[in-house]
Amino acid sequence: MSKQTMRLVYVATPYAGLRGVSELNRPFLAKRIARDTCKRVREAGYMPISPILAFSEIFDEQKDREQVLEAGLELLSHCSYAYFYDLHPDSHLSEGMKKEREYARELGITELDLDGGFGF
Repeated sequence: MSKQTMRLVYVATPYAGLRGVSELNRPFLAKRIARDTCKRVREAGYMPISPILAFSEIFDEQKDREQVLEAGLELLSHCSYAYFYDLHPDSHLSEGMKKEREYARELGITELDLDGGFGF
């Protein structure tokens, strides 16, 4: 019997780039955005993985920012696709998402566009 695997998608959503939210509420909002985006990716037939959901309880964003970004890039390197949630108004402000997108392009990872196909 052959095993069929789902295509793993790295889900990039804003965290530090979120504006107009207190530091106390930032983790809650960032996780909600990541969770909702992962659900959307899953409904499209892919297996989502979010660094925010994977690492938010492990690292302290304030103290471990560079380690969090490095861990996310390592996770990204193992994915078949990357989805960048650009619909949130603060996504373009996210330095982390910019680094993730640049690295995905360096690795030749296809950017998934759930609204119209593949690529941007």
